Amino acid sequence: MANEVELKLTLPSVAVEHFLKDSELTDYQGDPLILDNQYFDSADLLLNQSHAALRIRKSQHGYQQTLKNKGSSIAGLHIRGEWEYPIDKPELNWDLFPEEIQIDQKIKDAIKPLFKTDFSRHVWMINHNDSVIELVLDQGVISTDSHNKPLCEVELELKSGDAQDLFSLAIQLASRHPLVPCDISKAERGYKLLHPSLSFFTPNDFAKSFSEQQDFSLTQFLQETMLHISRRWDDVCGTENWWSLLVLSRQIQALSWIVNQLPMIPQSIQENVQSLANSMVDLLEPASLIIALYVDENSNSQGLNQRLLALHQPEMREALKVFIQNNELGLSMLQLGQFLYGHQQDIPFKEYLASSLYTLQVSQWQEANIEQMQMLQALAYLFQRLDHPSYNSLNQFINKTLVVQAMIKAQRIMSSISDENSRAKLGSWVRRLTVENRTLQDARTSLFEELKQ
Repeated sequence: MANEVELKLTLPSVAVEHFLKDSELTDYQGDPLILDNQYFDSADLLLNQSHAALRIRKSQHGYQQTLKNKGSSIAGLHIRGEWEYPIDKPELNWDLFPEEIQIDQKIKDAIKPLFKTDFSRHVWMINHNDSVIELVLDQGVISTDSHNKPLCEVELELKSGDAQDLFSLAIQLASRHPLVPCDISKAERGYKLLHPSLSFFTPNDFAKSFSEQQDFSLTQFLQETMLHISRRWDDVCGTENWWSLLVLSRQIQALSWIVNQLPMIPQSIQENVQSLANSMVDLLEPASLIIALYVDENSNSQGLNQRLLALHQPEMREALKVFIQNNELGLSMLQLGQFLYGHQQDIPFKEYLASSLYTLQVSQWQEANIEQMQMLQALAYLFQRLDHPSYNSLNQFINKTLVVQAMIKAQRIMSSISDENSRAKLGSWVRRLTVENRTLQDARTSLFEELKQ
């Protein structure tokens, strides 16, 4: 068995042409490979349950049979076991696998083709620092008998040298192209086409560690938060799901706030992640009314929500396009990932962040303070992961704050809304401002009383 060490990054398909014309990419390996890949499993996904992926790949150079295990991932950097063998024809040959690969005969008998990934692969061999890195751009399609999904990603595989150089090279590339680290394999994407509700991500139980020891590793927490962010970003880009973007923003606010509490993280990384968090606030600003209507518990808000979404969709899409092109997300994730990969010591929550669970005070609160709102979003994410008893109260307080702030904004911009029906409905919504303000004050008092206990 060989350990495969690679860094995987997503690339929007619209950026492929610019990537291929990058004059700083040298030692191109000639015409692209045409790779047809058939993945196998049983009907009840026994291989997947064992965290393995099995495929046969066809290229211009013949056939290969490959088995991979799940391994580990940090900011898109995968380290996993790989068993790969040339074969003469597209049929599985179980005899090639070594003795340590124990696959029950019943599983072998149940194995069948499930899905395909067919793509073209451009290859460069890069000498970077003291490492040799294979850089590939894959573009094609993942398909089942009834569904298909486009595929576009960049992979950096370490052939020799230091895995830190994968991050170093990726950061250089991400400064020129909208590349974002991602831990989702091609196999996972294929399985998700067949079983959309299938979960491939098992989060750590930080709540249990906190409950039993009042402590846990912030290093692992940050690594996992970045995995959540990369997966959420993949959903945003693939579905243009604005509610997913709202969840992503909370995760990024949490990442930024935690990073800025840790003195061992370089200031340049802290500043870049904070800039990313601010950019997320700016990105969501055109959707602030829509978000407030979405989180509002009043049932009459949902219809207006959809009307305003239709009106603001072009503006929001343009803002998202600019955000993708600037690529603060990709650069910040890679820089923080590089630091965490090289940081060998665990960062204890108890030493650096435990006191933050009790830092909110009534006297400190200012209604329109953006920094405090970001801190609340971060604490809500932290509370949720720790099963903190005040999570629901904090979440309600945040939602009520968003609603009240949006109602105040709506009063200012109502006359600019061209759709007469939407303007009338918005006016009716805004008339609840006095009631919502009282509810917000009650939510704030309730939250702070809970936190004092």
